Amino acid sequence: MNQLVKHSDETAAGLPAMLEQGSLAVSLARAEVDQQITTARAYPRSIARAVANITTLATLDEKSAEECIYALPRAGKPIKGPSVRLAEIIAGQWGNCRVGARVVHVDRFEKYVEAEGVFHDLETNTATTARVRRRISNKQGRLFEEDMIVVTGNAACAIAKRNAVLGGVPKAVWRKAYEAVEHVIMGDVKTLTERRGRAIAAFAAFGVTPEQVFLALGVAGEDDVGLEHLGTLTAMRAALKNGEATVEEMFPKPEVKGAAPKGTAAKLDALAKGDTQNIDHDPATGEVTGEPVTQEPAADDAATETPRDIQRAALLTEAQEATQGGTAAFKEWWAARTDADRALIGDKIGSLLAGAKLRD
Repeated sequence: MNQLVKHSDETAAGLPAMLEQGSLAVSLARAEVDQQITTARAYPRSIARAVANITTLATLDEKSAEECIYALPRAGKPIKGPSVRLAEIIAGQWGNCRVGARVVHVDRFEKYVEAEGVFHDLETNTATTARVRRRISNKQGRLFEEDMIVVTGNAACAIAKRNAVLGGVPKAVWRKAYEAVEHVIMGDVKTLTERRGRAIAAFAAFGVTPEQVFLALGVAGEDDVGLEHLGTLTAMRAALKNGEATVEEMFPKPEVKGAAPKGTAAKLDALAKGDTQNIDHDPATGEVTGEPVTQEPAADDAATETPRDIQRAALLTEAQEATQGGTAAFKEWWAARTDADRALIGDKIGSLLAGAKLRD
């Protein structure tokens, strides 16, 4: 008992020292921030110079411009915005500010990591915070390895810092730079063909096929990719490169309708989601009792046309109308078509001309 009391006395005696050390750390941090605020107000920023410097650095060369914008296709429409790299330029040239980010929570049960970004304007003494969550599980729901959790946490920190900077610095300061970046990465019609092929081929490094790219853009093929799409492609690649998006998020694989889940885990997931039509189970207990019941796709699903089919049908209709004007009219229409259009309907032209009694 005496030993226990003695131990408590020693602990109580050590508390003032610990509190003193904590107070000293807080005082030093407060003094550091106060000094930075004093310095910032003594040497205020020049807004005009900040705007000019941000634009200059963001468009220093084509490579720099490509890294300053990101894009994510959502429901057939690209969502574009300033990237992490542009936010770094903005914070550096805006000046008189403190920027930071850290991982605040790693939830291995819910399988996500949460990061917080902070932006503190020392001149106005205003602060902005932003929190971002990123998934730390693969498509099968398995938790990432430790090194991939760290990588995902770093990516979340970068995005949180970007959001904090863009929320703290007025948009009027960096809007001009953002528009200049879009203009640089689009190029002009003269360089469209070369830049378009390069932009599509660059996605191969991420395991993305041209068909996936066309589907994300909502176009039928490479010839339909215009200047506006070129800027989106460049921004999408920058988002993958900077870790602001993943290939799975940007190019989700379409689910096959009517397909029955395979394996016990898949069956249980389907039951949890309320999909009981394809699973043979006991309604009372929820137990899976047999093999999955295959559900035939509806007639409408089987007859769904792809963008390529729609384009092909439209071209054949135009060709048929052109044949009504005679051989000369058809030849004029055919000459105006692109190589891709000709290849799309080339197998039908012979029979179309024969039916219209024209010479090929």
